[in-house]
Amino acid sequence: MEKLDFQAIVDSKLNFHRNDHIAIFSDFEEVRNLNISDVLIEGFLFAVVTHGQAQLSVDDKTYHLTAGDVITCKPRNIFEKSMMSMDFNALVLFLSPEYVAELSQMVRMEWTHSMFSSSHKILHADEIAMDRYRLYFSLLQNHLSSPDSPHKELSLRLLFASMAYDLRDLNKPQGEELLHQIYSSGENILRRFMQHLHDPAQPYLNVNEYASLFNITPKYFSSVCKRLTGKTANQLISDEIIRSSQISLRDSSKSIKQIAALMGFKNQSHFGRFFRQQTGLSPQQYREGKSL
Repeated sequence: MEKLDFQAIVDSKLNFHRNDHIAIFSDFEEVRNLNISDVLIEGFLFAVVTHGQAQLSVDDKTYHLTAGDVITCKPRNIFEKSMMSMDFNALVLFLSPEYVAELSQMVRMEWTHSMFSSSHKILHADEIAMDRYRLYFSLLQNHLSSPDSPHKELSLRLLFASMAYDLRDLNKPQGEELLHQIYSSGENILRRFMQHLHDPAQPYLNVNEYASLFNITPKYFSSVCKRLTGKTANQLISDEIIRSSQISLRDSSKSIKQIAALMGFKNQSHFGRFFRQQTGLSPQQYREGKSL
């Protein structure tokens, strides 16, 4: 399985505009004939299809992409079985999780949550929105290629904040009212929880441990998650553990016992019971199904 992270971007010979946390790619002529199968995305990905058509499989679902489609996905997603037409091209933006955590301080809470709440989304932009996205990418490439200046980083962050609001408008159901700009204490707690939960460097904790980390009671913590996401804190934690487990099970170099330990379980049996309760399959059955 190929991995797309910043080290892979640095090692590649593709024409990326990049710094330590941002990478932009816009020429699929270079990758059209590469023999790439499954790709594990280890960052936030934002792509706008500008020409042609493609077929992409994510989470066992197949999507047909055409010009104007906008794809967003959070870290630890696997893109499978992709095919593209000869005239296919897209604008692709890759951001490190650390940078997105910093950006979330500048943009409204609901955008931050929408970036974490689903593994991926495919939306469609009209021609007016497409023109804006092309302009955003042009400005970002210009900034990344320009010499350092006192306000270069601030300009980049403000540009991303503007993109975030446009993306939120694209994703917002028609007629939905905008939330108040000021963060509530609950929204701040959820933002910190989401960033911790999706940080690959952080271990998974239980509800009581997360509540203690944020200096609140478990009951209040769960009520915040339920009110703002529709899911309890325990459901959000379980969903992320299952998603990471499924990705790890597709890596044949790791044993199920090693994966159980990686996910924070005391033993393989406990992990197996949890996985079966959530998915209806044992870890071994899931692994064998994916290998087939």
